[in-house]
Amino acid sequence: MNNRILCIASCLIILFCTGILNAQTVQDAAGKNTKSVEDTVGNLPFKISEEKRISAEDLAKKKEGWFPTGIGGPFSDPNNGSGFGGRVFLFNNGRKDDPFFAYTPYRQRFFLNLSNTTRKAQYHELNFDAPYFLDSQWRVRANLIYDRNPNNLFFGIGERSLTGLNYRDRNELGQPYTTNGFFDQYERAISYRREPNGPNETIVSDNQYVNTYLNSTYPALQNQKITDRKYHRYDLEATSANMSGEKSFFDGLVRLVVGSRLSRNKVRTYDGTLQKAQDPYFGDTSFGLANIDIPTLQGKTKLVEDSEAKLIRGLNGGYVNLLRVGMVYDTRDYEPDPSRGIFAEVTHERSMKQIGSDYNFNRTYGSVRYFFKVLPDSITKKKLILATRFSLVNTTGDAPFYEYRNMWGTEGGLSGLGGRTTLRGFIQDRFVGPVMGFGNIELRYRVYELPGFTFNIAPLFDFGRPWDKIGNIGLKDYKYSYGLGLRIIWNQSTIIYLEWAKSRETENFAKGPFAGSNFYLNFGHIF
Repeated sequence: MNNRILCIASCLIILFCTGILNAQTVQDAAGKNTKSVEDTVGNLPFKISEEKRISAEDLAKKKEGWFPTGIGGPFSDPNNGSGFGGRVFLFNNGRKDDPFFAYTPYRQRFFLNLSNTTRKAQYHELNFDAPYFLDSQWRVRANLIYDRNPNNLFFGIGERSLTGLNYRDRNELGQPYTTNGFFDQYERAISYRREPNGPNETIVSDNQYVNTYLNSTYPALQNQKITDRKYHRYDLEATSANMSGEKSFFDGLVRLVVGSRLSRNKVRTYDGTLQKAQDPYFGDTSFGLANIDIPTLQGKTKLVEDSEAKLIRGLNGGYVNLLRVGMVYDTRDYEPDPSRGIFAEVTHERSMKQIGSDYNFNRTYGSVRYFFKVLPDSITKKKLILATRFSLVNTTGDAPFYEYRNMWGTEGGLSGLGGRTTLRGFIQDRFVGPVMGFGNIELRYRVYELPGFTFNIAPLFDFGRPWDKIGNIGLKDYKYSYGLGLRIIWNQSTIIYLEWAKSRETENFAKGPFAGSNFYLNFGHIF
């Protein structure tokens, strides 16, 4: 694994260095082109609304031709841990004499993402996007994704997932009981060894290696105690291909979207597996020799409990194939980092056994984003943009449990309430349900600029919650998170972001403004 990571890192460094030289060559060649962008507008093969035109300030900085960007190195996620890998982008902006130059973020964009984390989460993606493909009114998107994550979280489906994190200290009866606790302290408490609550909870592993190991190494410990270390965890391996085409109407402001997704999913649970756990009496003491991890069998997980209670389906994984259709209204001036405009979309997905899926269900997603300058540039000197997003999703039918978290937006998917794309102060997929609503508010301020780079800070606020059905939607019991983001905008098209976000399930603010924050290091605005 280390050799693989080093190989990937070396490739990224080579590509990056080559890209700098190539980009400089393109920039030098572009400088020889004296034809202005204004001269080319009348050459468009069809009309594009002036609302889609890039601002004069951003247009003056826009590079010509092909150029790569990317970064290799560490990244961070509070659920999956630190990782190493990278993402390499290859852009083609076209030339200034291209009539589409002033109306598109790029003509073609490729990116390759390769990553692995300290907690063994892998995410690899090859992605392609082409607005006004072959000078037509069609936009084409496609990607291939391999996602293997042994750290997925499951807290139940629907309003049941709103239950607070309640636990007894050291997972032991008679110890103090905490309600609505912090996630890190909750997960640590339930990881201690404990007695089974009854004969029905005694775990006998079906893993021959585990039984042999326990019998030969710790025979006195077998089946006497269990742990809940992985109670909310499961392992999901998903391979998927996504394709879509978007036809523009009404001067490019409206797009009709059609597409599909093909995916294969494999679910692995931790019930009966061997985990490391500390003794509630002798572990975590000032006597270091006693603080040892004891091999202990994992008890029944939340996922298996809900499956046996017939509350969910999909424990055996399977194929999920989807047909997609959607409608988009888009007046943003510059997609990667907009200063003004509206982006509204409604999408619908249909999973049917007739197209090879193992499940029949429907999902409808709606979202509205709004961007505008809070004050004129003459007052703030730098751009100050209020960015907002409000979204609602409804899933009906016989969906597997792992599909309730998924939301399809035409510019990319989202997962659950919690994590870097929704409620950033909560752990990934903390709240999931048939109906989910959420909102995000950011105040993006451009604080500093260097040639090719722009630095933004962005205070942020998120809110949302799940419901069991559409009729239950109301204004009570929303979950909130807040934080601060730093965005590094590289050649206008590549966004590197660092974010710190908190909620009632992270550490108390009294310990410091960033104490216990969820920290993210990744790519792109989340909206």
